[in-house]
Amino acid sequence: MAEIRILPESLANRIAAGEVVERPASVVKELVENSLDAGARRVEVVLRDGGKKLIEVRDDGAGMTQEDAVLAVQRFATSKITEADDLDAINTMGFRGEALPSIGAVSQTKITTRRHDEAEGTALLIEGGEITDLRVVGCAPGTTVQVANLFYNTPARRKFLGTTATERGHCLDWCSRLALARPEVAYQVTHNDAVALNTPGAGDLRSVLAVVYGSQTARQLLPVDLQVRGLRISGFVSAPQVTRATRRHQLFFVNRRFVRSRMLSHALTEAYGMLLPAGKQPVAVVSLEIDPSQVDPNVHPTKIEVRFSNQGEIHSLVQQAVEAALAEAGYRSLTQPAPPRAAREAELPTGRFAPPGFDELGQVKRLRVNPLFDQVDERDEGLEVHAAPAGLAEAAAPQAADEGARALAAEEPTVLGQLSATYIVVQHGKDLLLVDQHRSAERVIFERLIAQPRRIARQLLAVPVTLELAPEEAAAVEDYRELLGEMGFELEQFGGGSYILRSVPAQLTHGNPQEIMQGIIAELAEWQSSSEMMDRREAMLATVSCHAAVKAGQRLSAEEMQQLVADLLQTQTPATCPHGDPVIVTMDAGQISRKFHRS
Repeated sequence: MAEIRILPESLANRIAAGEVVERPASVVKELVENSLDAGARRVEVVLRDGGKKLIEVRDDGAGMTQEDAVLAVQRFATSKITEADDLDAINTMGFRGEALPSIGAVSQTKITTRRHDEAEGTALLIEGGEITDLRVVGCAPGTTVQVANLFYNTPARRKFLGTTATERGHCLDWCSRLALARPEVAYQVTHNDAVALNTPGAGDLRSVLAVVYGSQTARQLLPVDLQVRGLRISGFVSAPQVTRATRRHQLFFVNRRFVRSRMLSHALTEAYGMLLPAGKQPVAVVSLEIDPSQVDPNVHPTKIEVRFSNQGEIHSLVQQAVEAALAEAGYRSLTQPAPPRAAREAELPTGRFAPPGFDELGQVKRLRVNPLFDQVDERDEGLEVHAAPAGLAEAAAPQAADEGARALAAEEPTVLGQLSATYIVVQHGKDLLLVDQHRSAERVIFERLIAQPRRIARQLLAVPVTLELAPEEAAAVEDYRELLGEMGFELEQFGGGSYILRSVPAQLTHGNPQEIMQGIIAELAEWQSSSEMMDRREAMLATVSCHAAVKAGQRLSAEEMQQLVADLLQTQTPATCPHGDPVIVTMDAGQISRKFHRS
């Protein structure tokens, strides 16, 4: 009996659907893209229970005849390509036909459509990939697709969908990207009868940015516009003081299709150079219009990744476009561009010879100061030890006392100084310790917090802070609102993606509450797509500890260093921070002697 068999068409369709339909947001993306390819000027999206119960997309596009509507739900049917050569010059959002076969295979789908030049429309119903009803109806011009009970016939897939807030966030995230790609199209998204997104469709990208990111952020974005050799780069990037903790808010579009590209992200980061504080990322919405024959959109099944025929040139031009935008706003000069980040962060290579210009780059690292922040950027500092006050240094030196007294004194840690405003240099007995000041503070704060009762003490803010969140961030807040409350964060929804922060944990009263809260919410949004099972309370406490701790690059007084080391040694696990990273590097007397060839 043969081991290999041909699968039934219905089962093959369900498997094929997995390439396109991952979650409700995948359906929203495909249907809205089809509306845009049909020339729609207005698109309405209706969601129920995050799209798990219902997704409805209405448009005023070209519509379809009955014959085309029936063909559109067949596999390998498309209106977007006719021959193989068309794959090299795709101008549409995709070429998967209407993506309807895959969607219809795992849902109950109804399509109602009518061309503008016809008096009657067509309605057809697809269940599990089969057309179960087809009739002539009266309807408005355009197309309406209703997708109900997604994954009703694949319960294993349905079981792994996220919460309603999570799926709502993913749907809104895709709608926001598509709205930013086509600001001339009016979009309205409603969820459970509440308007979640509404753009004017006036063609003004900044007005769409104000809807998606909030008016305060939109006002601080800088325009980007560069046109050269058949390529146009346009959009907006943030001023250096407007940053986020992750790259989530860096959106790139190629021929008005959203893409993910490490190369484009790298070019953006290079343009900012040392203007960004460590660990922060700019906000960016950058669009590239390029000859379709110069870009390959078929790298990924969902067309979310692309490959350029001239990667190096595209990288250079995007970097130049962003640098010009920053220079126009007065944040940097183009007369002496900063060296590439890789060169700035390079260490002296092994061997006898350094690369050309290495000394000059080293001087840049030692002398350049970030003009937007009070303290020296930690990435620009040389490896120098900042000595503690003389009295403390003398305490570390061997004293003329009896052996017993010296042995007893050696049991107590003695701070010798601070290395690069990041590590505390400590003598402990005969050992030399390097203590990461940020991670050690994390460990100390974490153990204090975890020892508290379930609800952590909070501090009301004298002036409440308004936060404008992206859709996925708002979804994360809704998912973890109870946990945030236990941690001391009191957040109140103010309408749309706006929230008011009224209190923070008492441990965070010395920081910037808006920046801290945005960083925590960004991490929560990352949890939305993470399959890692972990104790959410401990994870949240670790996040709070991270934001409350002293930072790398922060100068500490001798007393602060001594107290931090003492507190660290009193914790249960001083060797690692709450995230599992090492806190202390130890070198004993024998290792030091061997380094000096004394043994």
